[in-house]
Amino acid sequence: MRELMGGISLHRLRRLRRHGKWETRPTSWQYWSGYFPWLSTRFCDSTLAFRIGEENLQSRVMAQDHDQRNFHRYFPASVRDRKWGWYATTLGETRIAAGQAYPPTGHPKGYDFDWNRGRVLDCHALVYISRGRGTFESQSSPECVVEAGHVIFLFPGVWHRYRPDPATGWREHWLGFDGAVVRRWVQGGFFSPDAPVFKIVDEDKWLALFSELIAVAKVDRPALQQVMAGYIAQMVGLLYAGHQAGASGDERSLRMVREAISRMRADLGSGLDAPHLARELKFSYSLFRHLFRQHTGSSPHQYLLELRLARARNLLEQTACSVKEVAQQAGFEDEHYFCRFFKLKMGTTPGQWRVRLETRRPAQ
Repeated sequence: MRELMGGISLHRLRRLRRHGKWETRPTSWQYWSGYFPWLSTRFCDSTLAFRIGEENLQSRVMAQDHDQRNFHRYFPASVRDRKWGWYATTLGETRIAAGQAYPPTGHPKGYDFDWNRGRVLDCHALVYISRGRGTFESQSSPECVVEAGHVIFLFPGVWHRYRPDPATGWREHWLGFDGAVVRRWVQGGFFSPDAPVFKIVDEDKWLALFSELIAVAKVDRPALQQVMAGYIAQMVGLLYAGHQAGASGDERSLRMVREAISRMRADLGSGLDAPHLARELKFSYSLFRHLFRQHTGSSPHQYLLELRLARARNLLEQTACSVKEVAQQAGFEDEHYFCRFFKLKMGTTPGQWRVRLETRRPAQ
């Protein structure tokens, strides 16, 4: 194209168009020669060649703008990456205009698909929709509408397909990942193919994470997979945390759980117990316990015991209080129960644990 345009750069031609000096309807060669002197000698007899050049230029501009809006990359996983526990397999984003064909071409076998046959991946993936709407379905989930603010969690070996609404198009961001740790997350019941679509709240954070991750991938720094693993864990953690917050009920329920945790931390030494706390917060104990477990993963009683155990360890390490005094200040009314619980959790008695700490401290 540069040869066709007599050596004038693409940047220069764009500037001419921006300032009104590049018309889409060529008139005469005399008009154009005022801007392109070489035109009078090379194309005075053929405006057709110039029109072809203009069309080629417009095609190049459109292709270049398309490339700037889209990014995708696929990553190999070394032995080190697999030992790390989780690693990225693919990363990208694309903007699909209204009416544009989907999916775009250029993806390798195993990742490309069409609507009729769908796709089965060998890894996990997150697909975040930041603009527009479309549909998604899988062998475990019926067809549903997905729109801006939704994240689709894809699972290995599970057939699925998705596409934007032709009337709106969409913008999608995706991250593929896998590893032994990731598969344990699924086996542990944190995520299920039966519920693959999530609604997120803090979209600014998701957009920022994808932007940072793409910037990191473009630099191709040493130990890239280990850096990307941190982003994978953060995204999956945010997804799970948001889901748990939604499962914990309405805003009143969430405030109750936050207030309960705050009271527990502040009143560890007061003999506070979970049923009493539920009454003060005006919730039945059964509902209080259910919502608290949904939010934290532990029952109120177990959570309170863990807080008291942490307080006891700090007192044993930082004070000269006796074991009995430590038990009382940490909220354990019975010293013997405290010693049994401490040994169950720590594998040693409070006194032995303190002695072991003393021997590890450097000499003064």
